[in-house]
Parts: sequence; structure tokens; C-alpha cells
Amino acid sequence: MYDLVYKIEMGEVLSVRMDEDLKERLAFLMKQKKIVDKSAYIRQLIARSLSADLLDYLAEQVVAKRISIWKAASIAKISLRAMMEELSRRNITMYDEQALREDLFFAEGK
Repeated sequence: MYDLVYKIEMGEVLSVRMDEDLKERLAFLMKQKKIVDKSAYIRQLIARSLSADLLDYLAEQVVAKRISIWKAASIAKISLRAMMEELSRRNITMYDEQALREDLFFAEGK
């Protein structure tokens, strides 16, 4: 095991234990991409992973109707359009039959 220590915003230090496989994969990618700043690269990887995990969670919440698409977009700090596109990529329908009926009823002025 190896310890990796790096700073996150405002000087907060986070220590991470890496097994040999993870260390080797990290070293391989850094060498191939000619990356010299390990801390910055790991921060990028963590940021990407957290964004993906957050979108997974928010999509689940939208599907379960616990939050609206607008609220999910707000939490993810992305536009409503970007959230709708993300849901579409995941094959999540934004309208169920009842919501569509209500919108059609409203559009028809009834």
C-alpha cells in the first residue's frame, strides 16, 4: 500500500491509500498523457467521478419523483436543458402518461 496526500481547495489535505494496482494504473496514465502534476490530475479524476456519481444519484431521485428535473439541475449546477439531455442519454422519460395528459389538457385550454 502507498499513501497519497494532496490538497483540495483552501489547503484541506486528504490522504488516500492506494493499492498496487491503482498505483500502477495511475502511473501508466500519467506517463502516457505526459502528466507531471499528480495532485492536479487526481483532483480532476475525483471531480469527474463525483460529478458522474452525483448525476447518477439525481437521475434516480428524478425517476422516483422525489425531486423535479429543475431541482436536480440546480443541485448539479447545470442548466435545465443539460439535465434534460442527461436524462435522455440515460433513456429516462421526462413525461409519464399522467403528466402528458395534464399538459395536453392545459394546452387545449380545458
